[in-house]
Amino acid sequence: MLKKLLLFVLIPILSSAQTISFSKSDSVDIFLESGETELINQLKGLMQAPESQTFMAEFRKKFPESFEKEIRYKQLLSANVDDWEMGLYDERKNQLDFLKNYPAKDKLSTDFQKLVESNIRWNYWHLLLAYSITRSNLDTKLTRVVSLPSVMIESLDPQKVQDESLLISESYRNFLPFFITYFNSQEQKFVKYSDQVKAISDKNNYALKYLKGKVLDFTLSKVIYDNCGRITASGAKYWISQVSSESYRKLLINHCQETLNKKEEIAKKKEEKTQSQKELLNTSDYPILTDLNGKQFNFAKYKGKVIYVDFWASWCGPCRQEFPFSKKIHAALTEKQKKNIVFLYISIDEDPVSWKNAVERLQLDNGEHGYSEGGWASEVVKKYQINGIPRYMIIDKNGTIVQPDAVRPSGPTTLDTLLKLIGVS
Repeated sequence: MLKKLLLFVLIPILSSAQTISFSKSDSVDIFLESGETELINQLKGLMQAPESQTFMAEFRKKFPESFEKEIRYKQLLSANVDDWEMGLYDERKNQLDFLKNYPAKDKLSTDFQKLVESNIRWNYWHLLLAYSITRSNLDTKLTRVVSLPSVMIESLDPQKVQDESLLISESYRNFLPFFITYFNSQEQKFVKYSDQVKAISDKNNYALKYLKGKVLDFTLSKVIYDNCGRITASGAKYWISQVSSESYRKLLINHCQETLNKKEEIAKKKEEKTQSQKELLNTSDYPILTDLNGKQFNFAKYKGKVIYVDFWASWCGPCRQEFPFSKKIHAALTEKQKKNIVFLYISIDEDPVSWKNAVERLQLDNGEHGYSEGGWASEVVKKYQINGIPRYMIIDKNGTIVQPDAVRPSGPTTLDTLLKLIGVS
């Protein structure tokens, strides 16, 4: 009777997915809202077993604050990094020892024991990386992200973080956003971002490099869910489109809809304000673009030449991966052929400064450049129905769009296609 009473007081029978965790619910866990039925049912089965509930009651009594994020984030603000790491190390050891020496361990399922171990181990990494990111975000005077001593993170290999089976671990889920934030910052030499739109895009692109499947879907969704108000409406739509899971996409659309609507309304008013000026300039059916010197033009400028159009943005990782192939194609042409073709890079960046900086940084000197104002709401995006980038288009010498969705520069047939249209050797 006493055992039943203890379970009733400390760990109520789980009536909803929100209670399936090592910590108190201090925010929405999008994984438990995601509709990942198989994984969530697996987690419920492990956590709801009577033996598991008894263990968790004793574990929480022994380590009451270890997994409470808000408490831990406050604690790390008053600790130095060495003391913080040593404390986490000792805490992890004590918790693993508690599980190892638990009197009724033989009654716990093997899968539940693995879940407990995962939560303990990943909580260490979660809170270690949180030390860097949380302190950096709160101190607005800092111009650099607080980096951890390399010895502390040398055993955390980004190539080995991906593991879908770990998604049932709350600590692993807490770790993932800090993982992409910290290691993306490392790639940026720990210089703080002044542009939050670019910061979020870079983090998501880092996730695309090292994560995949359900782990990638969760991580992208978590970043978008937590940052609706910090990114543009077009940026949010693009990143939501990169999430494979329909249930996550619906969750994000419902959560971000009000913010996106407000941002779209602002963008629409801005577009209406400049529309009359654009109509005067748009002397053909082509959208108006702006070159690096601020002059406006459209595709008619290149009539008589083949145009290989590359729609891209500074934050787009897959776009950058194709640039070396474009340069290789350009280098393979004769001087006479080069006079009959234009490689035109059209950016749909929200910020023209980001566009110009990327052109210089990436040394895109094998073609010409245009900027289409408005990002995902720009004229070229609407006219050519661009739903994702990179996107390519080929226009022949007569100004006719012969391939509205052309093959990428890395494609094996791209050079031959262009040579046939150029028609000179």
